[in-house]
Amino acid sequence: MNETMMILGAWIASGLTLFILSFLYEDNPLFKVAEHLYLGVSVGYSLAFTIFNVWWAKVVLPISVGDFFPVIPSILGLLLVTRLHPKHSWMSRYGFALIMGYASGLAIPATVTTSFLKQVEGTIQPLFRLAGTGAVDWNWGVAISGILLAVGVISTLFYFFFSVEHKGVIKKISRVGIYFLMVYMGASFGTTVMGRFSLLYGRFFDLYTYGTPKYSYASIVMLLVVIAVVAVFVRKGAKNAQENAH
Repeated sequence: MNETMMILGAWIASGLTLFILSFLYEDNPLFKVAEHLYLGVSVGYSLAFTIFNVWWAKVVLPISVGDFFPVIPSILGLLLVTRLHPKHSWMSRYGFALIMGYASGLAIPATVTTSFLKQVEGTIQPLFRLAGTGAVDWNWGVAISGILLAVGVISTLFYFFFSVEHKGVIKKISRVGIYFLMVYMGASFGTTVMGRFSLLYGRFFDLYTYGTPKYSYASIVMLLVVIAVVAVFVRKGAKNAQENAH
């Protein structure tokens, strides 16, 4: 039974992967099937997760044992549904007010800490350290890194300083900031591309694995099916275009 389910899962995985990749040639029904199935499964999983892990576990079970604290947030949550009825939609404001206030109270301190204080802390790096005897312990790698970091931060801030005209010394410093920004954007783009390529490599590796006799040549068979369906779809589209032209 486990081997059968493993082979069935390989066929489904390889088929859906090839259905998605078929969009690289042209939009076709196979791609739409995979797209709609993905959206349907995502919504269904989210709904089931909400029902069993939020409504049942956080509301029904506590109330069943005498804990009535979830009643108030449950009522406020149900008030959000009144948005569907314009006459009573004003009642949803209380639920939204609680959500916005609670979310802001959690997000603002975390955002200030991670996006501001931690960033400031990361830009303050020592150029040298003091040994236990009081002597200066130089580490040229740390010193050079700290100098580059300081130059990069200061020059980048000068680039975004629009209160004065960028000319003379300010223009030269901001030009250095542009170079640092280009390095940052290039590194970010390279990291993103490499991450996407790693995902693509993973899918190709799975297709190669599922094309072996162990999985009944699932990838090969599904590839032939995709090619046949796309060819029929393209031929049908060309035929309809010719008929419309006449």
